[in-house]
Amino acid sequence: MQQQTQRLTDRQRRFVEEYLVDCNATAAAVRAGYSEKSARDAGPRLRGLPHVRQAIEAAMAERSQRLGITQDRVVVELARLAFADMRDFVAWGEEGVRLRPSDTLTADQAACVSEIVETPGKGVRVKLHGKTQALSALSRHLGTRPGTGEEEAVRPVTVVTCAPFPQALPEAAQPGPQGAAGE
Repeated sequence: MQQQTQRLTDRQRRFVEEYLVDCNATAAAVRAGYSEKSARDAGPRLRGLPHVRQAIEAAMAERSQRLGITQDRVVVELARLAFADMRDFVAWGEEGVRLRPSDTLTADQAACVSEIVETPGKGVRVKLHGKTQALSALSRHLGTRPGTGEEEAVRPVTVVTCAPFPQALPEAAQPGPQGAAGE
């Protein structure tokens, strides 16, 4: 990265640093010292300069390596969210809805939970991360919808369920020693 950044001005270097915060060229330009009025033009213009673009790419690659974030790791995480199954978290039937004990969830299953809210007298709400949004991002990574523009039309769907009261499942309904990950 140092070879590319030597050609950058101080303000361009600051833009590169700020661009890594949120990948928003206009916001990065404002934080780098451009006025809000000029940042709308300056941000995209700066990002388009070959030496600035090269510095951004180098800084992103350095960050990815430092954090151990690879495209494969991102795709695995998206797949985890995209293929989550509500039956891994609750069971329902004639006797109502029952939460599965949290200590029986695998790490993959627990990562899919966005929030759990218990409201006295109303029950429990389990919310998973957006399945449709994860499927859309995953399909873009896999190149199954290149250039169709469909990804902008996708709306995230939140799966929510309510249970009257949190209770453990009967022993027969709990996952075996292998857990649900190997199934």
